[in-house]
Amino acid sequence: MKKRTIFLVGADTGGHVVPTFAIASELEKDPALKIFVIGIGSKIEKKFYSKLKHSKYLKISAGKSQFGSISKIGAFLKSAVGLAQSKYLILKYRPRVIFLKGNYATLPMAFAAKILGKPVVIHESDAVLGKSNRVISRFARKIYLAYPEEIYAEKGRNAQYCGPILRPEFTPIKEKNDDDYKVFNFDKNLSTVLVLGGSLGARMINKNIFAILDKLLPSCQIIHQTGIADSQTAAKVKKRLGGKLEKRYFAADFIDDELFPAMRIADLIISRAGSGVFEIAACKKAAVLIPYPFAAADHQSKNTEYFAAKSAAEVIEDKNLSPTVLYSSMSKLLGNENKRKVMARNLKKSVKLTGRKVIIEYLKKFLK
Repeated sequence: MKKRTIFLVGADTGGHVVPTFAIASELEKDPALKIFVIGIGSKIEKKFYSKLKHSKYLKISAGKSQFGSISKIGAFLKSAVGLAQSKYLILKYRPRVIFLKGNYATLPMAFAAKILGKPVVIHESDAVLGKSNRVISRFARKIYLAYPEEIYAEKGRNAQYCGPILRPEFTPIKEKNDDDYKVFNFDKNLSTVLVLGGSLGARMINKNIFAILDKLLPSCQIIHQTGIADSQTAAKVKKRLGGKLEKRYFAADFIDDELFPAMRIADLIISRAGSGVFEIAACKKAAVLIPYPFAAADHQSKNTEYFAAKSAAEVIEDKNLSPTVLYSSMSKLLGNENKRKVMARNLKKSVKLTGRKVIIEYLKKFLK
């Protein structure tokens, strides 16, 4: 029997790659499907897509426009090449439907699909449609949303609230056990804090955590995803701590296999406010959210507005972030278990965690 082909486009960063990986992992179980995952060749794409057993990984060119005319011209030329590549791939493999996990890297494939009459399905992870998704929503067959429809200023036609796309390990996540603590050589009798800045890290969060480690570690232990840019600094800081405190600080540029045990044992999570908030919600954890102020369309601030209104997280604006403010927030929450439980419960209740299942069911029906 001839296999039915589907393209899944998720590129560049973890917020786009990991959900695409989650969908591909599930669709691979259907032997009647031929799956292609498409990106631009980033490090995190290779890390995740190499784990897929029956999907083929393809790369196209795409340009991300920065400030300045030279950057914009370069981005346009890259995307023009990507459009030609996308048209070639569509004509060669003839997908029945194309799923796009929106960012700039999805535009060449989206326009190629429109030109060649192929249906596209998109998913938005934030509380505001990103620039690419706003464009694609004008002709998308279906627009899936991670937040309730009513909070979007513009959502396009055929929109549906389904929640985020999470890996199956998060729905539901297992209960913590002693082996989870052994991954980090941690003491199960001490509070644990997990610090996340997204797949690339967060310089401002890192800087402030480094400044208060000596005050925090006498009473807790910390797992810190630093991003590659600050990984060497973290190693130096860890070495300077010495002795008992050094053993209570686990730092890595990117947490992959350790993520699930880290989420399970965490009593408090410090994070930016991208799509990773949904993983925190799925794990029913208390969180301090620090929205990245330069995110496209200020979407992280919009995300935190939604959660703050439901008393589901504590929010510190980036402009107000300092070692004193961060230490005060963390120490108060670590010392108040009841407040952490209420915040965690509110966070879990404020989201719908069915996105992956809903989208996979739709794509399978579409393919049939």
